[in-house]
Amino acid sequence: RIRREEELPVYERLGDVRERAVTQGKIADVLQARGELDEALRIRREEELPVYERLGDVRERAVTQGKIADVLQARGELDEALRIYQEAVLPACQRLGLAREVLIFRANIGILYLKRGATGDREKALELLNLALQDSQRLRLPEAQQIAEIIRWVRASPDSLASPS
Repeated sequence: RIRREEELPVYERLGDVRERAVTQGKIADVLQARGELDEALRIRREEELPVYERLGDVRERAVTQGKIADVLQARGELDEALRIYQEAVLPACQRLGLAREVLIFRANIGILYLKRGATGDREKALELLNLALQDSQRLRLPEAQQIAEIIRWVRASPDSLASPS
């Protein structure tokens, strides 16, 4: 309420489209956390993303698309979430040279494959998770341990694709 009634009007008066989009994103974060996924998705697609596209902000566009994919995943729309991650988010992070984000999105895509559980998804997931593990170890990132645990879990439970705890 505060962001909508007090913060947004300030940015609108100032004509600050970027800060207005950032605030819209924060509103969408709250809505998503409260389970109001339809409205969060609408804001991200209609209010936030178009601003970053007009500004030519490749990084914020990729981040917002990743958040759109997160909402879709939460709604159970795994195929569309996978498509966005693979066709928009991951390539943008690769072009920008964001090594940490690339490995995290590879791992997230792998986990999405596990959740989807279609034929061949387990193998795709392991391939992406192994790439993410190699990169995280090379960069000495703390995510390496978590990714290694996920890989161990997947290898230990070949017939089960339920989420690890």
